[in-house]
Amino acid sequence: MNILIVYDSVYGNTQEIAQAIEQGLQGDHEITLVKGDQAKVEDIEGLDLLIVGSPTHGGWYIESIKSFLKAIPNNGLQNIPAASFDTGSSKENEGFFIRFIINLFGYASPRIAKALAKKGATVIGSETFFVLGTEGPLKEGEVDRARSWAQRLIDNF
Repeated sequence: MNILIVYDSVYGNTQEIAQAIEQGLQGDHEITLVKGDQAKVEDIEGLDLLIVGSPTHGGWYIESIKSFLKAIPNNGLQNIPAASFDTGSSKENEGFFIRFIINLFGYASPRIAKALAKKGATVIGSETFFVLGTEGPLKEGEVDRARSWAQRLIDNF
């Protein structure tokens, strides 16, 4: 199986989750892990699974991921299974203002999933992984949860 993981990271948390997802997918697969600003549309050719991730900033994914997704032609992901993930603050650890922003705007992964579907992908999963505060670190257990999530993606494939 040919798998591409495209991600970007600001504080290193999303990169850590992307690497954990890659570890969870290990097996008889060809896995490419690439940062969003280095991903090319040509990278999607011959894919069996595309996974895209970003930190959440005000409910949205970051510019390098927007640029990558925007560069994919309409229906460029036709018949390609895809999944999305993000990292963001957990409401339970935040004050009123951040909880309000999260409630108002949500997280990036559902928006990434929607963008993938608009390009023709069949979205098979979307997940948020939590950081403590704005810059992290990741909440305890999130790396293991990312590995398990990746394994479930493949198992349900």
